[in-house]
Amino acid sequence: MNKSTINLPENTIFEVLVTTTNNQKPHTKPFGMKIQDKQVVLTLFPNKTLNNIKNNKEFLIQFTLNPLIYTKASLNKLTSKDYQNNNILKEATVILRLKVNKIIEQKNNDKYGENIITTIFSTVTDIKQENIQVPAINRATTKIIELLVDYTRYNYMNSNQKTSYINKIIESENIIRKTGNKNHNKSLNLIKKELNIED
Repeated sequence: MNKSTINLPENTIFEVLVTTTNNQKPHTKPFGMKIQDKQVVLTLFPNKTLNNIKNNKEFLIQFTLNPLIYTKASLNKLTSKDYQNNNILKEATVILRLKVNKIIEQKNNDKYGENIITTIFSTVTDIKQENIQVPAINRATTKIIELLVDYTRYNYMNSNQKTSYINKIIESENIIRKTGNKNHNKSLNLIKKELNIED
């Protein structure tokens, strides 16, 4: 990887893929990250990604415009075929290697109940660019990412919230099918299959 700086506006949350390792095996999940005081900031609830970061103090952040990779990562469907060497995703366009500077834990109380949230402050040590793509905004991608963000909280939802979420998926389907491509369609189908939503 080549050393560089990341050119993103501060205090803006971007959906990214965070790759950590456990016994040398890659574990990738989508999360929101932001730049704050030239540091990369992640805020995580207790999960495997957080445990891996605490244990290793290093991780990757990967960017891609492919919604299917985000979907497969969310649903634990990524396989070794999705990666190249060094735990880099084949579909990644920019890969950041980060080193943890500071970890802060605090209690959080939201509509899903009381949780511990952990904020991780990290520094970019290397950056690599591959698979150069035009950074175009697509409505179907935006819808898929929004559904995946909600999906991460699905197990904490009550029955009314789950019903509302499923309705949101159904309502989003027309836009996704109309404005997306085969990867958007595969993403939507995977989400629907995971939640047993019939056509």
